[in-house]
Amino acid sequence: MQDNDSDEINEAAGVTKRVVDLRHRKAESAHLRGLVNDPDMAAVRLESKRRAITRGMWTFLTLGLGFTTTSVQAFLAGTRAKSDPLWWGAWLAEPMLAGLLITLLMFEAEILSRGLEVSEPWVRYLKRILLTSTLVMSLWPTLTPLWTPGVHFDGGNFAIHLIVPVVVYGVAEVMPVIQHKFNEAIACAYRDAAHATTAPAAPVEGPAPRKAPSTTAALATGTRVRLPEPILNQVKAKAAELANERRELTADDVRQVIKVAPEMAAQIAAEVQQRNGHAFT
Repeated sequence: MQDNDSDEINEAAGVTKRVVDLRHRKAESAHLRGLVNDPDMAAVRLESKRRAITRGMWTFLTLGLGFTTTSVQAFLAGTRAKSDPLWWGAWLAEPMLAGLLITLLMFEAEILSRGLEVSEPWVRYLKRILLTSTLVMSLWPTLTPLWTPGVHFDGGNFAIHLIVPVVVYGVAEVMPVIQHKFNEAIACAYRDAAHATTAPAAPVEGPAPRKAPSTTAALATGTRVRLPEPILNQVKAKAAELANERRELTADDVRQVIKVAPEMAAQIAAEVQQRNGHAFT
């Protein structure tokens, strides 16, 4: 640090406490700027946002399904008295349907987070059957006044019992998409970080510039590929499986496990080969 940048306060030289504080803030800002522009930090921010949004979606989905529980119970219990066991058993129907739906959504979100598609039609069919059942049973008690003499039809009650199941259905469809897009963005951020660490230095005047090292050479000198924990575990498992078959991991093997660009897959495979299958330990 130069003399005029000293942290010592010197009123005679104009170095007041405010000047020192501003210098500290300037230095802090320089560090923050580097972190904000860092691809690894971008991936960390995306992962944090993904967790917060996912947690919020699960919370409101659960609240919505809890609301429909009363309507489903009214539909199933009908005019039965509380002394009837079926009146009490009717409270379990919607939690059962909601539990199945939530478990199915958790499965779908986890598979998508691994970079795989859930293309089996029965997954969609089951999800729609569960949501349609909830919608019908939730609306039915609000419609009975239409054909029951002397009972007033409540349009607001009908609307809320229609809107909540429809919103729940929309959330159920959107949640896997959110997971999928966030994981694509996180994988992209990690690819940017890997490319940034392997990028060749800018040429300088003087002797002929050195040739940029190949991906394999860069990996051999200590550059590491940074991957999210779920994707990392998949690569480890695939590498161990191929090692038992006495075969090395290739870029095609990597792309069978996770959806990454060919260049990134080649980089991951090269690092595994350079470190004898222990690139990520």
